[in-house]
Amino acid sequence: LGGHKAAAIAMVLENADIFLVSEMDPDFVKNIFLTPFDSAQKALDAAFERLGPDATVLAMPYGGSTLPFIK
Repeated sequence: LGGHKAAAIAMVLENADIFLVSEMDPDFVKNIFLTPFDSAQKALDAAFERLGPDATVLAMPYGGSTLPFIK
């Protein structure tokens, strides 16, 4: 990861958990402080289990090349 992306992820991790759905090695994903999943459904199930059925979660397809903003 580049420095800017690592810094941005660190800021997000202060207030949220990041679940990564990818084919990356799970140990590598854990080493960069993300939670690995091999399917979107498993990630969503884990998020709702952790936060409750009324939680708000954000799914970002192509998250590595997406820049979200809040209006």
